[in-house]
Amino acid sequence: MTIHTRKTGRSSVEMFLSGRLDTTTAPQFERKIKQLEDDMTELILDFSELTYISSMGLRVLLQTHKAMSAKKQKLVIQNLGESIREVFEMTGFISLLLEEERFVVIRKDEPDMIRLSLIGHLVPAKVPMLTKELGLLRDANMLKGETLRVVLDAEKLTYISGAACHLLKEAITESDWKYRKLSIENAPAEIWKVFCNEGLGGSIGVENPA
Repeated sequence: MTIHTRKTGRSSVEMFLSGRLDTTTAPQFERKIKQLEDDMTELILDFSELTYISSMGLRVLLQTHKAMSAKKQKLVIQNLGESIREVFEMTGFISLLLEEERFVVIRKDEPDMIRLSLIGHLVPAKVPMLTKELGLLRDANMLKGETLRVVLDAEKLTYISGAACHLLKEAITESDWKYRKLSIENAPAEIWKVFCNEGLGGSIGVENPA
């Protein structure tokens, strides 16, 4: 497992994990957190490149969550892959993600499309997570010259602000490329209403076929 960290603000730290978080690597992960905990108020764990997590890794996460909560610090876990998310769901750790202020983007490669599931509350500060995913898809697909269908699955999107929706529209427009078809699916009525109020609709090729 490799761990990379970077400061995103005066007291906010992002930590990117790749590989396996298991019995062998969990102590390394725990030490790294302890080195940072006194100098930060928020820790953002990015699991987009994490391929496996064991019970030992979950134990470190739980202890970290409890310790940070006691100090009024904030732990954010984002960008879980499908296999890691399944572990979180089976063990109940998904509750760490789905507090009101949390937002997660889960990517799933399907035979004829890329599905990006939007989960939780989408506010302006979280839109760059989705912008990054759309940019990566654009860069990977432009050279292929094949039409790629991209679906934003909003079934588990519980809230989106008007400002966040405006930024989302800009992200969709800026990341557009010739060989892409984008749609929004499964948006609850109240979420779709916000999309429409902000002009996130047919004018830029976005539709809700649900």
